[in-house]
Amino acid sequence: MRELTFTASRRLTAGGFLWASLIQIFVVNNLIVLPRASSQNLEEHIISALGVTRCGLIGGFRFCSPWHEAADLAWIVGGWCLILGAVLNTVVFPPDRLRNLAFGVLAVSGLGLVSTGFNPYNLRPAVHLLSAGTCFFCGAVGVLLLGGMLRQAQRPYWGAAGIACGVTSIVSATLTALRPDPGVQGLFERIAAWPSVVWIICTGGLILFSARRAAHGSAAADAP
Repeated sequence: MRELTFTASRRLTAGGFLWASLIQIFVVNNLIVLPRASSQNLEEHIISALGVTRCGLIGGFRFCSPWHEAADLAWIVGGWCLILGAVLNTVVFPPDRLRNLAFGVLAVSGLGLVSTGFNPYNLRPAVHLLSAGTCFFCGAVGVLLLGGMLRQAQRPYWGAAGIACGVTSIVSATLTALRPDPGVQGLFERIAAWPSVVWIICTGGLILFSARRAAHGSAAADAP
């Protein structure tokens, strides 16, 4: 990471917080929505099932998510947090094409996440699946690129973790697109989504911690 000015540290405080706040997706979907959704489980049912607006059969499975508004809202809010965080966190690295590409594809992933919330699977399945695919693949590519950059910027272990998470998500997203056995469709989706999202959340926490430490250091240096 580059050395931060006071202005940059304030910007990264906001950006790091936005990325760290993506943890709300896990809390809402898995601790609030899923326990109240009838007959859904993590292995069989796709993540999109949490946001369906009406109970019924879709793809051979019965989906019912009475708290679907919470799931869809969590994706919309999370998508905007990912987008705005990507814009703010660019100052972590000096400007170049690779930096712009990494944060750009993460912002596109956020747009895909927003679109999934506005286009529930049972209402507009084609748009929803395209949006979810964009979210999965762009998010994984962004994490892979950002991990590679961090590995070269005095964060070798965390960068290597990002590369591993990105590769895992890309492989799992590809397998998900190839339609594995329905009994493990949900599992494959979660392996595609969770590693990259968890890494972004933790990276947000790391950025937030570093930014606040830099801000305190600058304030102390300026004190008489």
